[in-house]
Amino acid sequence: MTIWTEIEFHAIIIYMKKIICSLFLILAAAFVFADRPLVRDIQARAGSGTKVRITWQLPKNPEPEIESYLLYRTTEQITSFSQLKNIQPITALTPDRAGYTDQLSDLRDYYYTIISQTVKGPYDVVLLSFNSTVTGVHLIAKKQSEAPAEKKDYETVYPDGTLRKTPLPFIDMIDGIDAEPLVSEQTITQISSLTGGSSKTSKNPLLTPYIFEEDLVSPDGGDEYLLFEILKTSFVTKKYKETIEKLNQLIGTNISEETRNRAYFYLGESQYFSRNYEEAVRNFVKVQAAFPTLSKKWLEDSLDRI
Repeated sequence: MTIWTEIEFHAIIIYMKKIICSLFLILAAAFVFADRPLVRDIQARAGSGTKVRITWQLPKNPEPEIESYLLYRTTEQITSFSQLKNIQPITALTPDRAGYTDQLSDLRDYYYTIISQTVKGPYDVVLLSFNSTVTGVHLIAKKQSEAPAEKKDYETVYPDGTLRKTPLPFIDMIDGIDAEPLVSEQTITQISSLTGGSSKTSKNPLLTPYIFEEDLVSPDGGDEYLLFEILKTSFVTKKYKETIEKLNQLIGTNISEETRNRAYFYLGESQYFSRNYEEAVRNFVKVQAAFPTLSKKWLEDSLDRI
């Protein structure tokens, strides 16, 4: 083996040792705290609107007996009970509860921790992924439609050569108003009569087209402006075949990772509305790490239609 091969081999061994040690620690903790008043597998997921859903697994035959669960919300990761000393819990729950829906009012990352209140007092053990979330959760940003943009936003005088920050046309398609169906009700009825049953499309209408907030107004230039132009001239006018061609060309160029991720998502949407659900799934999977909650919604709907 060359020296580089040996270095790579040792690096793999060290990495494998770390994974094995982490798994061993998790299994050991699960065994040690098997009968302790400690919840397990706490998870927090952003829901619709301002809701966040927190779930966990209840301990079996805990000793001492649990009187209630104290749920804490913080802006930092909690790894020890001392961090909760001056923080009030957001709620107290009965010992048979395994979930709670929280309401947030901003877009900050939040962490959740559950402390068991026992007959002997609070059980002051905090373990990440057991009773304390590992990663923060935040609401999904959406364009606010309550307050229309002021007139001055559209009448700003720019220096020569500077692009005007123009909003996308047809914004109503992302302001919570249902999108116009791509297939008429008459066509759906005819399909239903020919197939001898009701069409799945009639039961499950297509999702509403989604546009990221950063793409609602044109930037000053660069790859984000190129993406904005594709959305303005093709996507919002429902020219999905044209959109697919232009997005593939854009993705093939040297653009930023953020712009590329959004382009892949719009490509998935365009394939979805073109009824190419398998292609849509492939593109949504590519950006699942960048947009986990949003991609999950579109993935599930696309898979249901395959």
